[in-house]
Amino acid sequence: MELLIMVICFFALMMCGLPIAYNIIISTIAYMLASGFDIMLIGQKMYEGMNSFSFLAVPFFVLTGQLMLRGKLLESLVDFVNVFFGRAKGAIAVVTIGACLLMGSIVGLAVAAAASLGVFLIPMMKKQGYSPAFASGVMSSASLLGPIMPPSVLMIMYCIAVGRTSIAGVFMTAVVPAVLIAGIQMVVANIISKKRNYPSYPPSTLKEKLTATKKAIPALMLPVIILGGIFGGICTITEASAVAVLYSAILAIFVNKAVKLKDIPVIFKEAALTSGLVLLLAGAGSAMAWAIANEQVLASLIGPLSAMPSWLFLLLLNVLLIINGMFMDDYASVVILAPILAPIAWALGIHPLHIAVVICINLVVGLATPPFGITLFVTSPIAKVRIEDTVREGLPFILATIAVLLLITFVPDVCLFLPKLTGFYQ
Repeated sequence: MELLIMVICFFALMMCGLPIAYNIIISTIAYMLASGFDIMLIGQKMYEGMNSFSFLAVPFFVLTGQLMLRGKLLESLVDFVNVFFGRAKGAIAVVTIGACLLMGSIVGLAVAAAASLGVFLIPMMKKQGYSPAFASGVMSSASLLGPIMPPSVLMIMYCIAVGRTSIAGVFMTAVVPAVLIAGIQMVVANIISKKRNYPSYPPSTLKEKLTATKKAIPALMLPVIILGGIFGGICTITEASAVAVLYSAILAIFVNKAVKLKDIPVIFKEAALTSGLVLLLAGAGSAMAWAIANEQVLASLIGPLSAMPSWLFLLLLNVLLIINGMFMDDYASVVILAPILAPIAWALGIHPLHIAVVICINLVVGLATPPFGITLFVTSPIAKVRIEDTVREGLPFILATIAVLLLITFVPDVCLFLPKLTGFYQ
């Protein structure tokens, strides 16, 4: 009965439009009151959920993104992708997807990619004759590469929530799916652009390619520093994120000279607001996960579900999480659902790295699906189109992303061969 009260309270507050973090906190308090627990316990559980050294990486990655945006480092990345892929039909759409992949390897946030790249790529597409809704649909779908391509804030939260899973191992497992999703989205953009006769650029000369590469090298070194440091065992996730902030600050302030001292308080404020939201969701979700665990939900599910064939469990998992993603924030979902779903998958013999990537990509897809996909709400106003139009134009890209998701779900070696080669598969 106490668990039912919490669930009813949660869905009632969701329908009222209460922000998800406050919803989770209030629903968990309702459970504690109904169960007779001391209400002060929620503060303790929230603190436990946020008290992780790895969470220090979150504000650092967010701060890196802010410095890249204001330090005019993104333009060099876009130009770099453009000289190599600009010949394709729908060049700017293809470049948008490639830029989002590179952006993801630095920041790890979908909203950051949608907002920072969207403000100048969407108007650029419109200016060159692309449908505004198509521009918005491409941007909202491509921005999903942010939390899929490592480093990913969502994957950090997953590993902390479930335990028994290496953050670096999950990052390595996610590399191939991210590249495959980017590739198939580029193919879809090219096919649609050919049908609609969207423009392409003339072939770039070798000199233009070398010039663009030279300008992009400082920004391209960021993924090398972050991922090279993590995968090479040189530094931890948190240390790599701190080095990334220092490096991006040097580029933005002293090399490009685009960031002034007066801009720094604003940059820190933006980073603090985003990081605070993530940490609040982590603490609130941890408290609700404790309430669910206290009711022995996992124990009651793991018995019957462990007798299920693994392929059927994975199919049901995909359906459940994609539907969940239509209504619920990915960060809240991962701290509430992952501790329940991951142990069931482990009991079925599914590798921890495999299930981690499947769960995270499922939740990421929900960021661009109606009715509450957050990237839809970011890109549609920039393109000045209705959300329904963005959804319609973005649907082929979402379906292509789901196709890759199904591939890695049922052919796990597609994403696991890199961890096996590099020693992260244990």
